[in-house]
Amino acid sequence: GYGAGASLFVEVAAFSGMNIVAGWLGGLAVAGWAVVLNVAAIVFMAPLGISAATSILVGQAYGAKDSAAVTRAGITGFIAAIGVTSVCALFVGLCAPLVAGAYSRDPALIAVIAPALVLASLFFVADGLQTVGANALRARGDVVVPTVTHVASYAVVMLPLGYGLALPAGMGLMGIVWSVIWASLLSAGLLVGRFGWLSMKALGK
Repeated sequence: GYGAGASLFVEVAAFSGMNIVAGWLGGLAVAGWAVVLNVAAIVFMAPLGISAATSILVGQAYGAKDSAAVTRAGITGFIAAIGVTSVCALFVGLCAPLVAGAYSRDPALIAVIAPALVLASLFFVADGLQTVGANALRARGDVVVPTVTHVASYAVVMLPLGYGLALPAGMGLMGIVWSVIWASLLSAGLLVGRFGWLSMKALGK
């Protein structure tokens, strides 16, 4: 519980920091970022549920000392997360103007939201994988690494990268979204890689 709580604190704090950066960009950027976050949060509910189910299956197998079942449960969770988030990413990416129109009738705001949503759809899969990976690792007793990974990805990488791309590099809202993409890819890669390494080690490969 402490590990998950610390990870959540870091992630929420980092994304709150992105709100400040968006505020420095102006009103349209703040509104656009709020919509992107809301859509991403809705999509995130699916892999979050999958991660809970995965952690239960991994925990049961780990308690039974069945390494093969631990690996199988983790892989199943990863595949399910990839499938669901890929469908969501396709829908949001292809229907971004429609989704943006559900939040606002302001043409200027829609013009900001739509391309940001198209770009944001690129991190849905990685975001899903990182939450499944983190919970799968905690379920097998690996608590510290997911927390360290979240600190590295979201506090150390995303925050300064988002500021740098959005303001000094002049990318605006798209710079913030790019920082989330890179942070999510880093987090997912580290967590899934860690789970794979532990699985191969447990199986003696």
